[in-house]
Parts: sequence; structure tokens; C-alpha cells
Amino acid sequence: MMFRWGPDRIRFMRDASEYGDYNQRLAEWMSPWLNQDTHICDAGCGLGYLSLALAPYVKQVTAVDKNADALRVLEENCRRQNIRNVKALCGDIALMPPKEPYDSMAFCLFGHIQEILAIARRQCRGEVFVIIKNDAAHRFSVGSYALEGNHYQTACRYLRERGIPFESRTLKLELGQPFRNREDARRFFQLYSRDEDKSAITDNFLRKKLVETENDSFPYYLPHARKLGFIQLDAGNIPTIP
Repeated sequence: MMFRWGPDRIRFMRDASEYGDYNQRLAEWMSPWLNQDTHICDAGCGLGYLSLALAPYVKQVTAVDKNADALRVLEENCRRQNIRNVKALCGDIALMPPKEPYDSMAFCLFGHIQEILAIARRQCRGEVFVIIKNDAAHRFSVGSYALEGNHYQTACRYLRERGIPFESRTLKLELGQPFRNREDARRFFQLYSRDEDKSAITDNFLRKKLVETENDSFPYYLPHARKLGFIQLDAGNIPTIP
């Protein structure tokens, strides 16, 4: 399912990405497998902050996403920062094979491992990076809700069952959310909470969740240590039918 960005979601993710070093640290994890001759595809790149972080390590980044509004943020950042080796493409990565296979592909919170393997086998000739959820529960709700969809342990088990060699490790990277005011924080929880009754997002709930900062632009901060699984494999080892 295509992620529904929307103006508020774009604004929140833009603020979070520019406030911390989450994407820079992800790029550092990938860097041992990259070099200045690498053409990497950031599949389902969203706002493209990982693409920007990868740019110094490689020759070319092709950033692909279905959402044109999200890609406009990437294009704006490339112009503002004078980054010339990142190319944004709008469309479905599964239907957009390159003329020459990518040297590497990154799938960050992309989707199910089956889909990732199918795309990587057709479009990549080298390293494949899968960054995937490793949280057990949803973090932005008042109630307790188990996370659904693709998960690190599930992906590892799928690869092992099919005899696909891979390396893996778990990561915990800070991707907290800065806020300009309390109403911004309330809006964030209203967007991302799984609670049907949004009235549960009370002032008292917000006080318990938020940290006051000394930043004039963002006086409130929601800490969030995102738990991730990092999987690296070679596209050449993916069988015809994963």
C-alpha cells in the first residue's frame, strides 16, 4: 500500500529528518559496501533524506518513489545543497527497471521481503540493503497496539528457509520528533495514533510524552529510539522464485 504523505506528514518527517542524524547514521552503516563507482537506488525513498545522506559515498543515487509531493522535497534539497549526483524518479519501482542494473539497492521500511527480493533480483547486480522494523508495538498511540506487516525476524526467517545467504544485525537509532508547539504535538499523535478515540490524546498525555528543549524553533521534542533490523545480501544469490 502506498504511504499517504499529505502536507502534515511531510512537514513532520521533514522536521524530524533535519533535526537529527538518523539518515546519516543509516548511510554510515551501508558505507563499507559502497564506493565512488557505485550507482545505488533508494527504492521507495519518500522525502529522500537517506538519498541525500548516501550521496557523498557513491557516484550516483537514483531515488524512486510514487509520491510526487515527497519527491519535490528531495529536489528542493538537492538544489539548495547543490547536490548533483541524486536523481529523483516518480513511479512504481517494480515497474521501472533501469537500462543497466543498479550496483546496489536500498529498501528502507519498504514493504514485504518477498517483494523486495523480486525487485532486487530483476534490477540489481550487487549489494542489497533491507532496513526493516524491529519494534513489537506501535509507539505513537495511547493504547497498546502490535505492529503489523513486515518485520525483521520474519524477513530473516524467510531468507534462511530459502537458503539465501545474508548478514544481519539490529540497530537502535534516534528518530525523535521536534515540535513548534503543543498543538503541533497533538496533531502528530492524531495523525499517527492507532486509537479510535482521539480524545485520549489529552494535555496530561502530551506532558508525559514530550521533553522541553532550549531550541527556540522547536521547544518540544518527542524522543523515539527506532528499533530496526539491517539486512545485507547479494542480489546474485536471490533465486528465480524467492
